[in-house]
Amino acid sequence: MPLISISSRDLPLKPVAMVSQLSEIWREQGHDVHVAQDFHPSADLCILHHDRTFVPASDIPTAPAGVRVLNGAAHDISKRRYTSLLLTPDSDWTGPVILKTNLNHFGAPERRDGKTVGSELRKTLAKLSWRLARRLPPKGYPVLDRIAAVPDWVWRNHDLIVEKFLPERHEGMYCLRGWIFFGAESYGYRMFATDPLVKVKSIVRHEYLDEPPGAPILRWREEMGIEFGKFDYVVHDGTPILLDANKTPSLVRGARSERVMRLARGVQPFLK
Repeated sequence: MPLISISSRDLPLKPVAMVSQLSEIWREQGHDVHVAQDFHPSADLCILHHDRTFVPASDIPTAPAGVRVLNGAAHDISKRRYTSLLLTPDSDWTGPVILKTNLNHFGAPERRDGKTVGSELRKTLAKLSWRLARRLPPKGYPVLDRIAAVPDWVWRNHDLIVEKFLPERHEGMYCLRGWIFFGAESYGYRMFATDPLVKVKSIVRHEYLDEPPGAPILRWREEMGIEFGKFDYVVHDGTPILLDANKTPSLVRGARSERVMRLARGVQPFLK
């Protein structure tokens, strides 16, 4: 039986991790799946599942000779690399702006690595006043009405970025599109919400999308070397705009939908 080896820095894998749920399906289909920090020496396929924005080559374990490492080339998924909305203090943009972390997932994985008492106190303070704490609120990106409202310390912090806020709107709702893929298999969706950031609590409905996300999004997947993952994007004035790239995505646990089974089939060409 083919052996699929998954390298993760954070063990055990979270049950909601996409690769964890796909592993359950692969095992049921007769594949051996090995999860550890290092790759298995008898692996037929390796998957790098390091939940970090930057992955130095020195952190990637050695794979067996000639064995492919999925996502092994995805060393940098920082927003500065792909954003087309980046602003500077001198930009002539007159619309609303959004403040974000340059790191993926609000920088949470990296903050876990460097957690201190002081950082936890600032996190608590940021829930009350992110301006006073001089850090963005936990799991939130502030939207300001103009570039002049951005605090000076934000511009000086290389871990933060300021972007044009260009939301997708439909029938008075804010929209966020997602594209989940594994190899050649994928599916898309669009969520509708009352909150500009399309938060879970404000989602009113969602729909699944059959059409691919568009050439700009496909091109970024190729350039970043992401072979499985999830992209968040919007379509503004007919142009798809990539907002977030994730190579260690999560899936809501539940019934085995046809879409999840489709993703699981994406591993087959890599095992031939």
